[in-house]
Amino acid sequence: MIHEFKLPTDMVKIREKVMGLSSLWDTRLPDKPFFTLGGSAYLDIDRDDKSLYEYKTRTFNAPMVHCFGDLYKDIQSVLTDHLKIPCNFDHNYCVPGFHIFFSHEDFVTTGGPWHMDMGHIQLGLPEVDPISFTATIKLPTDGGGIQYKFTSGGEELYLPYEVGGMILHDGCMMHKIAPLNSLYEDDERITMQGHGVKVDGEYVLFW
Repeated sequence: MIHEFKLPTDMVKIREKVMGLSSLWDTRLPDKPFFTLGGSAYLDIDRDDKSLYEYKTRTFNAPMVHCFGDLYKDIQSVLTDHLKIPCNFDHNYCVPGFHIFFSHEDFVTTGGPWHMDMGHIQLGLPEVDPISFTATIKLPTDGGGIQYKFTSGGEELYLPYEVGGMILHDGCMMHKIAPLNSLYEDDERITMQGHGVKVDGEYVLFW
């Protein structure tokens, strides 16, 4: 099941801050305009080597919280209210960060790869009631969203995103970034990505 929420955050200002930190972006594809801001377990852990992820935790967490504190607080508030359990950041792990896509024809034809979220396993966190969430900052002209299915051969479903909205699911269903509906030169797709697991009576949020 996917739950949908509306955040009170000013996403125009969040986008401006993301763009202003472009010097800190990581290029994630050599030939396509896909970037991230912040560290991520699924991208920055190489098998059992966590050194890059740990470096990004030390380097990025403080400036990310400084720049995007309002968004983090709004996400914490919504999740805590819905899950009925405190939801907090542990600065031993990277705080949620951003996916940043610009226009490219391949994003119309393929979208992202099918996957389940395994960041908590890569980090050695408990496999207790995992969650994944996406907050939408900016969408392409004709929208964007998530494709998902509940079994490997099951029906492929689509949920459109809304700027200022947030979705929540358990990360254990197969899902992917949906292909774009059209191609416009100046399109942007910016989302904040995060995960969480239960640890000692609270949800620890991370990316």
